[in-house]
Amino acid sequence: MPSRPSELTTLLANLAASGVEFVLVGGLAAVAQGAPVTTFDVDIVHARTPDNVDRLLAFLGSINARYRGRPRGDPLAPSREALLGPGHSLFITDLGPLDSLGVIENGLGFRELLPECIDIELHGHTVNVLSLAAIVRNKRASAHPKDRQALPVLEEALRQIAENEG
Repeated sequence: MPSRPSELTTLLANLAASGVEFVLVGGLAAVAQGAPVTTFDVDIVHARTPDNVDRLLAFLGSINARYRGRPRGDPLAPSREALLGPGHSLFITDLGPLDSLGVIENGLGFRELLPECIDIELHGHTVNVLSLAAIVRNKRASAHPKDRQALPVLEEALRQIAENEG
């Protein structure tokens, strides 16, 4: 069952309040900038420092996070080792799906993405959101069919935003 937008916003707001350092990427980042796309999860790239991963683990514990795709009755809790690495950890939580990524296309991690971010205020907290231009560049580099399908819509949204600003 898809998550409702209010659930994703609640998940993101709680994450922002937790003190975890992250960049919002993916569909919700595009939606936050006015792109007319649909998303069913929150995608982040988190800082992979030990202290930040510990904060992320504490947050994940508070929302009953467990890896997606596991058999019913056999949940698997988040792994510190996995979160310290460059891979993707795909969770289901009490607040909806959360994908916590070590890196995205071209091996870009938290520090590399920060200069490409815009700041958005959410419930009194600043959220680092990957710019729509950077999202488009990353989707162009992606081999995933879903990313390639979204690309024309994102490119048109970026074009319209640039046109309205100019």
